[in-house]
Amino acid sequence: MEALGWIFSGLITVAGLVLSLIWFLISGWVSTLLQITVLIFAIYGLKYGWRRAPFEIWRRTQGFIRFFWNWIRARDPDARPDVEVREVIREIRVREPGDINLSTAMSLLVMVGMLALAGL
Repeated sequence: MEALGWIFSGLITVAGLVLSLIWFLISGWVSTLLQITVLIFAIYGLKYGWRRAPFEIWRRTQGFIRFFWNWIRARDPDARPDVEVREVIREIRVREPGDINLSTAMSLLVMVGMLALAGL
């Protein structure tokens, strides 16, 4: 019976360590979300008053939750299996002979200016 107590105690200790590690990893997110929640309550409390603020927060939260849920559920339109989809890739020439970019022009201007200051 004593062995079962040791095993149970060890399992509880390991579970506590795992939960402590998980809480340590997410505590920054929890703190941030709590601060955002307090800020939202303060803003709505000042804007609508303490009686109407909870209703307005609930109403706006429901709209956001609906938007977020529809965004999560959205799917890309699937093409029919008998239709082959081809992507057209166009080659774009970035530079033509004789083109100079702004960085090169400024570097050349600095070099010419240094040469001018040196008296050459």
